[in-house]
Amino acid sequence: MKTHPFDAAYNLRALKRLLERVESVNALPHETLFSKAPAISDWSAGEHSFHLILACDLSLGNAMSLTRDTGRLIRDPEDRQADAIDILRRGRIPRGVAQAPRFVQPPTRIDLDLLRTLTGEVQEARSALANDLAALERAPRAIPHQLLGDLNACEWVRFAHIHSAHHLMILHEVLGA
Repeated sequence: MKTHPFDAAYNLRALKRLLERVESVNALPHETLFSKAPAISDWSAGEHSFHLILACDLSLGNAMSLTRDTGRLIRDPEDRQADAIDILRRGRIPRGVAQAPRFVQPPTRIDLDLLRTLTGEVQEARSALANDLAALERAPRAIPHQLLGDLNACEWVRFAHIHSAHHLMILHEVLGA
């Protein structure tokens, strides 16, 4: 039986596994985590990890806000972009097409303790959402993504899943270079 791409339970389970892999990467020695491979990416594996965690925190926070129907950015879905929904449905983000917005770019100097703390907080948010799947599935409103347009709660969870997988793939390439 094939899983529907917007199945929140599936995406939250997949995200849990991806975040466990991020935790393993974050435990690597500093010189390994922050070495660069410019032919693959301008960012080190550690920078990809930090970006991934910031984006997950934002995405899961948006999903949580939608389940509570609280927040300044919540609105009825208006800007539904077919290309964006297709990306979410396929589960693959095209590489090198978009640049990370400033607010989810890694800082110049990354504090590993902060990264580990944020990773734990993201896991807690993921767990809280997994414990109330019904709220995710019945949240009808949306919060806009800067490139993908209006996303509902389940779509934000899907984005967190596929965005994390996208950056884990790149950071493993950087580590393997």
